[in-house]
Amino acid sequence: MTDVERSVALTRVEALLARPAMIVDGYLDVLGRDRVPQTTAQRVMGSTLLPRIYERLWRPVLFFGFTMRNTADEDRQKLVLLNIGPGDTVLDVACGPGNTTRTLVGPVGGDGLVVGVDSSATMLAQAVRETSATDPVGYVRGDAAALPFGAGTFDAVSCYGALYLMDEPFASLRELIRVLKPGGRIAVLTTCARGPAPVRRLGVAASRRAPLRVFDVDELTDVFRGAGLVDVKRRVTAASQTVSARRLT
Repeated sequence: MTDVERSVALTRVEALLARPAMIVDGYLDVLGRDRVPQTTAQRVMGSTLLPRIYERLWRPVLFFGFTMRNTADEDRQKLVLLNIGPGDTVLDVACGPGNTTRTLVGPVGGDGLVVGVDSSATMLAQAVRETSATDPVGYVRGDAAALPFGAGTFDAVSCYGALYLMDEPFASLRELIRVLKPGGRIAVLTTCARGPAPVRRLGVAASRRAPLRVFDVDELTDVFRGAGLVDVKRRVTAASQTVSARRLT
C-alpha cells in the first residue's frame, strides 16, 4: 500500500473509532504502549515467524484437527451465519494475519467495510501486507475485551479460532455483542468440551490454568441468551463449536 491508499482505506475505519489512534505499518493503533494481558498461546501467535506461515501451514493443519472440517467449508458456513449484504459494516475480532477478515470482503461490496481487530502488532503488519489496497478493509490494534468502537456500530461480528486464547473471553464476548447493531448477527468459533457432564466440567476447570481454554457446551449460548440475543444456534464438531445468534434490539 502507498500512503495515499492507506489513508483512503483507514479513514472510514478511523471514523468508527471511539478514541484516537495512530497509523503504524498500515493499521490503526489505539493501544500505543499499553500492554494487553496475554496467555502463553497468544504470545506464540504474536511471534514474528508465525504470522508468515499461519495462513498457508499452521491454520489449515490445526483447523482441520480441531474441527474435522476444512477452512473453505467453514468460511462458506460463516457467511451463511453472518448473512452479510452489500454495504454492511463487519467486524472480525482477533483477526490475526487477516485470513478470516478477507473472506468477508466479497459480500459487503465496494460500499461496505470490513474491520479486523487484533492485539498483535506482528499479526496486523502481516495482515496489511496480505490485503489488497483496493479492498474495503482496515485493521486496528486493540483489545477484544475493550473494543474501541461505540455501541451498535456493526451489522455483523465474527470471532473465529481465538476466544480460547483470550485472557478475558467472557468480557470479550460481551464486547462483541455491545458493538453489534440491532438486527445484526454474530458468529463465534471456539473450543467445546465433549463427553458426560462430570468429565466436561473437569476438563473445563482444568483448562482455565492452561494456555488454551476449553468451553463447555452451554457457556457461549448462555451468554448470548442472557444478553437477549435470539436465533441462538450451536454446531458442535470434533473439539469445536460454532455459535451464532442475532441481536433483536
